[in-house]
Amino acid sequence: MNAVELGATLYVPATNPAARTMAYGAIDDLRSMVVCLEDSVRDDQVDAALDDLAALLKALVAKAPTLSVYVRPRDFRMLPQLLKMKGIDRIDGFVLPKVTTQSLPVWLTALMHEDHRIMPTIEGEDAFDRMALARLCDQLKPYAERVSAVRIGGNDILGLLGIRRSRYRTAYDGPLGSVIRDIAGTFIPNGFSVAAPVFEHFNSPDVLRREVEQDIEHGLLTKTAIHPDQIAIIHSVYRPDVQEMAEARAILSHEAPAVFGRNGSMCEPATHAPWAGMVVKRAQTHGVAGPDQQSGIKVA
Repeated sequence: MNAVELGATLYVPATNPAARTMAYGAIDDLRSMVVCLEDSVRDDQVDAALDDLAALLKALVAKAPTLSVYVRPRDFRMLPQLLKMKGIDRIDGFVLPKVTTQSLPVWLTALMHEDHRIMPTIEGEDAFDRMALARLCDQLKPYAERVSAVRIGGNDILGLLGIRRSRYRTAYDGPLGSVIRDIAGTFIPNGFSVAAPVFEHFNSPDVLRREVEQDIEHGLLTKTAIHPDQIAIIHSVYRPDVQEMAEARAILSHEAPAVFGRNGSMCEPATHAPWAGMVVKRAQTHGVAGPDQQSGIKVA
């Protein structure tokens, strides 16, 4: 599953009793979820969380999930324990928390002989260091085919500054904006997908909608969600409109001129083809937005 197909990835504490039903389509249009054993689980709940994960894996052995399931270990010391669990082969992969230039090689070595996909999460001081980001990118390059997306741990990053997301402004209007741009600018040109950070205020749908629009402008085409109500909003913004689709199809046409005008904009296939290809992928996954922007028709 590529990043566009991940859509809104819902983070669910392993202790959440609904995690099992979520893996079988209990939430409409949910395409991917992360069962978290890290920050969403208290220290005194770890054993119970591992028991809950074992029960989920047992269910996945009996019946395959209907969406992509990832597991987020507490740290790399927990990973060997997880890899020994019955049914761990039924999950798609692991989210690697708080990776740094020092810890990422440890994670990669532990998973070297596994088939699982990975989603490393940048959420420490390296997020502010462009040279460190470049080293992380170089460390990941040999494993690029296994990386579903590089995730941005926005809340942890802001925690280093002692601040919290505003409920009134998007991530791009605050300190996270420059961090997102640096991470996107480092990884996307090198062939990696980058996942947009969570917007924690799930009762501010208009701000979330504006933020997802900005995510797309920055090339981030999958996003962390922490509440089921956010999923439909995120996916609705991922749907290109009819005008975007028409421009994308025209740009990708084998008969397209080198430069032409469409809907008052210049279209140049040599430079706009990657954008057009992503528009088509979004439409194939999420549909094309109708007049009400709430429903879409899938594109073959």
